[in-house]
Amino acid sequence: MKLRVIEGGKTNEAMSADREASIRAEAERRIKATGYEQWRVRSLATGAPIPRPIQYLKMQIEFVAEKLEELNPAPGDFTDDKYWPATST
Repeated sequence: MKLRVIEGGKTNEAMSADREASIRAEAERRIKATGYEQWRVRSLATGAPIPRPIQYLKMQIEFVAEKLEELNPAPGDFTDDKYWPATST
């Protein structure tokens, strides 16, 4: 019995991995725009807590990214603001 790899399946997997990486990159870009990293560094240096709205917004962005990655197929316009929480803090 001979087994053969179906090429279309490999392509879909590669496209899916690229899309997930792109979604994750978009989430990271949005988290960076909130200033979360500066707040985190400040928190580590001074012991002052990260403001709750910043923490909450980061959690929302990560949640959206996770859910977008689970969609099959993921929407092509996943960078559109309609999928993401507002980042104005």
